[in-house]
Amino acid sequence: MPNDYSTATVTSSTLDVTIWFVVIILFIIVLFLIYYFLNKSIKKGPKNKEVVLVKKFYIDRNLYVGLLKIFNEYYLILVSSNSSEVIRKVNEEEIFELMGESPKFIDTFTKFLKRDKTNEKDQKEK
Repeated sequence: MPNDYSTATVTSSTLDVTIWFVVIILFIIVLFLIYYFLNKSIKKGPKNKEVVLVKKFYIDRNLYVGLLKIFNEYYLILVSSNSSEVIRKVNEEEIFELMGESPKFIDTFTKFLKRDKTNEKDQKEK
């Protein structure tokens, strides 16, 4: 009879250890998932459509010139690890040269419509 009791306690303790092992593994997986999603959301940072760093031109590891869009105006900025400085305001033609792209039709069309509306308002006021 003593052998039956000892076998039952060994099986019970083995089952307890196995359950705890599975629980710990699941807990670690949940922690990694939380870390992954938090890290992903932190890298994106807060979304702000009014202020956007459009492009970076690296000069050195800790120094780059950036094309910054603030509302509808573009600026060249010099950014280092300690500071940032506005170099100058950039025209639309220079933006396309810097970006290496031609203007998209929809952008040109909407600008034309905006100018047309402002011209109509000016004519009505006269």
